[in-house]
Amino acid sequence: MKRKTTFGLLLLGFVVTNCQKIQQEQLHQDAQLMASLECEARQLKNERFNAANEIRFMEDSLARHKVQLSVAQSAKIDSLKTSYTLRTGQLAEKITKKMDSLFTATYHRAEERQQLDDEIEKVLKTICH
Repeated sequence: MKRKTTFGLLLLGFVVTNCQKIQQEQLHQDAQLMASLECEARQLKNERFNAANEIRFMEDSLARHKVQLSVAQSAKIDSLKTSYTLRTGQLAEKITKKMDSLFTATYHRAEERQQLDDEIEKVLKTICH
């Protein structure tokens, strides 16, 4: 009987350790995915700010010389704004849906979500500059 109990405990320990390893691997994979999306969002934000600064600089330069935007320049700016708005919305929706699906499927408790957030931050430090 003692051998069966010992064997059972060893088997249980192996299963728990293996399960934790799989959970840790899943956590890291999920963090990698979310960090890559977050990094993409940060890069898009920087692009938008740079474009906005360039537009303001061009408009200020034209205003100093009392020159109006041409129809082509105005159309280009509007097209750029529309493009950034669309890309930002699509990426935000993608991030929200993925995070919702992770919370629904895997990260139910606040502690689990905090673990995911912490792992995402670790990954972000390595991939997003």
